Amino acid sequence: MKLAGKKAIVTGANRSIGKAIALLFAKEGAELVISYRSDKKGAEEVIDCIQKVGGKAKAFYADFSTCEGVKQFYSECIGILGHVDILINNAGGYNTLGFFELTPHDFEQLLQVTLMTPFFLSQLVAKGMVEMQTKGNIINISSISGTRPTINRVAHASGKAALNMLTQTMALELAQHGIRVNAIAPGYTPYEENSAFDSAIKDIPLGRAGLPNDQASTALFLATEDSSWMTGQILTVDGGHSITLSLGKDA
Repeated sequence: MKLAGKKAIVTGANRSIGKAIALLFAKEGAELVISYRSDKKGAEEVIDCIQKVGGKAKAFYADFSTCEGVKQFYSECIGILGHVDILINNAGGYNTLGFFELTPHDFEQLLQVTLMTPFFLSQLVAKGMVEMQTKGNIINISSISGTRPTINRVAHASGKAALNMLTQTMALELAQHGIRVNAIAPGYTPYEENSAFDSAIKDIPLGRAGLPNDQASTALFLATEDSSWMTGQILTVDGGHSITLSLGKDA
């Protein structure tokens, strides 16, 4: 098992990409703490799946709309795990309001979850890694929206673009401590496998929407020694969609 003995946090792991990462990491031997906010049932199902195969995991409610909520969640994680080897910043918000409809409050709240939470939680985790002399991994879940403008994605795209730069600047500062920081930029990956629409995948060269496991396997690669000479990278996992965008085709 590639993650035997490792302690990991996966935020927003009650469904989709976060769920797939948590299940795969547990299968590979990691002990986990996951977070949820509104979907307690989904989080409990993830924990149940992990425990049925002999894994160790715990779910905590987390309110990431404030830094105090982030701090409280981290304290609960340390109480269970003792220390952290791997942090997956997956929890995030989404907003499809247009530029004129988006309020400052909407913008601020989305940035709090998409940008401030990964920053502050990573800071807390990284301090612990330095104290424990742990050569850890921090992986941020970004989006291809962070590298291209999209209508009605003002807050989402801005937050993910900032998250990409946060990833790279963190990587520079934490490299001296042996802590690697990378990000994954998923393309179109529906929450439910049966929710993919032809109109959304017509320009994806590989001919299908993404699956949560596509992103989870990339996260596993980044969390192991298979990627030991990689840091500060934004890995795009999108079936080639960004290639068509760069050629000027319709998204």
